Amino acid sequence: MPRIEEQIEVSVARPEVFKFCHDVKQRPEWDEQVDNIEILSSGPIRQGTLVRVDARQGSSLFSWDAEVSAYTFLQSSHVRVLDAAKTSPFGRGSETIWEFESVGSGTRMTWIWDYKPNGFMSRIMDGLGRRSSTRRAIKRSLANMKSMMEAGARANIRGS
Repeated sequence: MPRIEEQIEVSVARPEVFKFCHDVKQRPEWDEQVDNIEILSSGPIRQGTLVRVDARQGSSLFSWDAEVSAYTFLQSSHVRVLDAAKTSPFGRGSETIWEFESVGSGTRMTWIWDYKPNGFMSRIMDGLGRRSSTRRAIKRSLANMKSMMEAGARANIRGS
C-alpha cells in the first residue's frame, strides 16, 4: 500500500492544535483536499464516529465514507475509508493517521496517508504524478493549518 508521510511544527500547544485539526467545520478552511465533512453518527468525534467527506483532488470531486478507527485525545487519530465513490482515486481500506507530539511549547503534527489506489487506472495515474500532487496538497494543507493556528485560530468544538 502506498504511503505519504509529512510533518510540521506549529508554535501552538498540542491541545489547541489537536482540537483545531478535529474541528470539522474549520477543516475545509485549511485542508485544500476537503470541501465538506459531515458527521454521520451522534456525539463528538471519538473511536467509532462515522463521517462523510466531500473531497477534491485537482478538478475531481468525489465523496467517501469513513470511520474513526482509533482516537486518543491529544495524541492521535486514525480514519479508515469504508466506501468511496467510483471516481475516487483511492479505495476502501485507505487510512489517514494524524499524530501529535509536544515539542517545547509547540506541537509536531505528523500526517500519514496509507492508501489503496482505486483500480488499475488509479495505479497508473498514481505513478504518473498523482502521488506527488497529493503529497504537495498535504504539505500545503499543513502549512495552511500552521499559518491559521499561529495567527490565533482556535477550534470551535466541544467534547473532544
